[in-house]
Amino acid sequence: MRFVFLLLLIIVPLVMVFLALRSRTVIKLFQALALICFYSAATVIAGDVYATNAHMTTFTTEIHHFLLNGWFLYPSAYLGVYIPFLLWISLFSKKNND
Repeated sequence: MRFVFLLLLIIVPLVMVFLALRSRTVIKLFQALALICFYSAATVIAGDVYATNAHMTTFTTEIHHFLLNGWFLYPSAYLGVYIPFLLWISLFSKKNND
């Protein structure tokens, strides 16, 4: 199963690069989605940290609340694919040396 995840972590960003090199609109879409995912995941983390502090509990015992939260998992999964996409796109994009 780990091999499948590793393979997907390589293949999905490469497919995203292929699509992004075909259209500027796709790049903007990927960037907008990454921004939304970043704020979504950060909001979940901030809310759970605040709730942990408000209840005076230990953070390490409450960490599973946001790690199992779908509003954290799905955006974080996209960001986990988006970051390798950025690295790949920087390799394949043409830079102007002015």
